[in-house]
Amino acid sequence: MRLATLTVTTALMVGLTGSTGYAGPTPANPDRQLASDRQQLETIVERYDAARDQWRATNAQLAQVNTQLAALRAAVDAAQAEIGQEASALYRGGAIGSVATVVSAASPEDLMDQLAVLDHIDRRRHRELMALVANRDKIGQQSKALATLGAQHNAESTDLATQKAAILADIGRLRPGHASGGTVLRSPAAALSDGFVPPSGDDPASEAVRFAFSQLGKTYQFAAEGPNSYDCSGLTMAAWKAGGVVLPHNAALQHKTVRPITRDELKPGDLVFYFQDIHHVALYVGSGQVIEAPTEGERISMRPMDFAPISGYGRVE
Repeated sequence: MRLATLTVTTALMVGLTGSTGYAGPTPANPDRQLASDRQQLETIVERYDAARDQWRATNAQLAQVNTQLAALRAAVDAAQAEIGQEASALYRGGAIGSVATVVSAASPEDLMDQLAVLDHIDRRRHRELMALVANRDKIGQQSKALATLGAQHNAESTDLATQKAAILADIGRLRPGHASGGTVLRSPAAALSDGFVPPSGDDPASEAVRFAFSQLGKTYQFAAEGPNSYDCSGLTMAAWKAGGVVLPHNAALQHKTVRPITRDELKPGDLVFYFQDIHHVALYVGSGQVIEAPTEGERISMRPMDFAPISGYGRVE
């Protein structure tokens, strides 16, 4: 499986905003407020997806570093024991006057201070042990830094989940007065295809389009990436995973990952990004149509790509 090029740094972490309160009375225009709340919700969802992806990546790095750290600690202990055994052998042979200071050393550093005056100990072993100690300490610092970063990602996810719950509560409060009378679900998959025939090729883009087409009619769900529901970037991520490419679960990060193209260059499988802050993404399938996971309470659907302000286009490579 190919991995799309992506650099994720701690500077990429989206700044947190305070949780919004929604305890006020129902606004005069509930339709407008509902639309605003849904836009806010999608932005929160995408930020949550990014934080969760960063948390996963950080934890994977932490596990790898801790494995290295455990191996280095074992190597330091083994090297220290080996030097101690050699010193004991020299003592038993009469080469040095006392081994008490050697075997009682509290740390590798103390041991090295004592061994520095013992010319009978192989200097090469001294250098090797000190190199192991330095590497152990370096990896230990990396482990601490990653653990701190993971805690920050987790705190961000928790804060965003709280904001999401507040917005959903407001949406629930507005729906009774909404003209449509509650949750709106688009037509099932059979009515959404509109005669569309997925491409039959075996290239990655065709695989991505076929996968997205097969998901039509499934529901949008916050932070979901399948198999029964998706959010917008979860759908495009899953579609391109079927095509053999790993994308991040976030619209803005996907935008940074793909190669920018123009509208005239669009081909099936390309990504279309929406809104100035890029908090929505859809999969282009040809003839000016996209497949997308719209928003809370709606189904995955196919529709004309100009349904919202477009901020750019990208090709997965």
